[in-house]
Order: sequence, then C-alpha cells, then structure tokens
Amino acid sequence: MTAERPEGEKYTHGYHEVILEFYRQRTAEVCAGFLLPHLQPEASVLDMGCGPGTITVGLARRARTVVGVDASAGVVESARRRAREEGVDNAIFEVGSVYELPFGDASFDVVYAHQVMQHLSDPVRALREARRVLRPGGRVAVRDSDYQTMVHAPVESALEHWLRLYIEVATSNGGEPRAGRFLPGWV
Repeated sequence: MTAERPEGEKYTHGYHEVILEFYRQRTAEVCAGFLLPHLQPEASVLDMGCGPGTITVGLARRARTVVGVDASAGVVESARRRAREEGVDNAIFEVGSVYELPFGDASFDVVYAHQVMQHLSDPVRALREARRVLRPGGRVAVRDSDYQTMVHAPVESALEHWLRLYIEVATSNGGEPRAGRFLPGWV
C-alpha cells in the first residue's frame, strides 16, 4: 500500500495516535517469536507493513539488515526516529506499497508481515510480491488475526457488538478480518 493508498484500499485501523501508541508496544519477541529461532545473523529481512518500527528494530538486533516498508510517510518517519533513538543502524525504513515493493528480485532472505494481510483487498498479490523479492530458499513469515474466532471473558455485550461491527466495517473496507484462517491457502 502506498502513502496515497491504491484505489479502493482502506486501512481500517487508521493512524490515530492511540492506535500508533498501541503498535509501539509490539516487540519482535512477542509478535515474531515464531520466526526468531529461524532468523540467521547474516539475514537480510523485509518487514512489510512495519508501522512504527518496534518489531522491525527487534528483528534488526538479530539480522544483518532489516528494511521496513509502510504506506504512511508519517509512520515511516516515526520508525526511523525510533531506530535512531535505540541506536539501531541496520534498520532502514521506506514508504512503499506491498503490491509494488521497491526492491529487485531475490533481495531478501526473509519477508515478514505482521497483521497486514487482513487490511488488503488482494493479499495474494502482496504475497506474490513477497515471493518475488525473496531469495531462493528464503522464508516468508506471516502472522495475522481471525477476528471472528476472538473470544473474551467476561462476556460483555458492548465488546461483542464492537467485534461484529469491526468485522462488518473491515469487510466493507475491502479487507479480510478473518485473514488468519486463510493464510495457508493464500501462501
């Protein structure tokens, strides 16, 4: 997704400061824990939909280089600032589209995406693009949600209503809020 978003693409969560602050709490240990045991120190990693860069910076501490790509120029600048503040100099951040990644074929050992596919109108196209920039023998690592299977306790009618409404809005925005269940087929 580009900063100007491809026609028809809508990012349901938006870039409100409250949302971004929540995203800033994410870490590679929690959000990419399934990938970390497979990440080699000499790896070149692409983080598609990197947001404010907290996961990206964590990946950069374990890899040779990491490039974070996001649709929002403001979020990319925030991610750059975070990397500088944390003294991480092997993380690069760029504004770009997951549908048209600004990198040559076979550029990365790992392509990672956290909670991105659910927002896309064509996740398979984005995954094909991930495969294009992946080196032979590389790894695509994708994590996403299935909002329809989320449960909570105690049961709150307001939260149940919000969940139904979120699924409806995300779907009408062209995304797939049940993306987690479709990942194996999309890949």
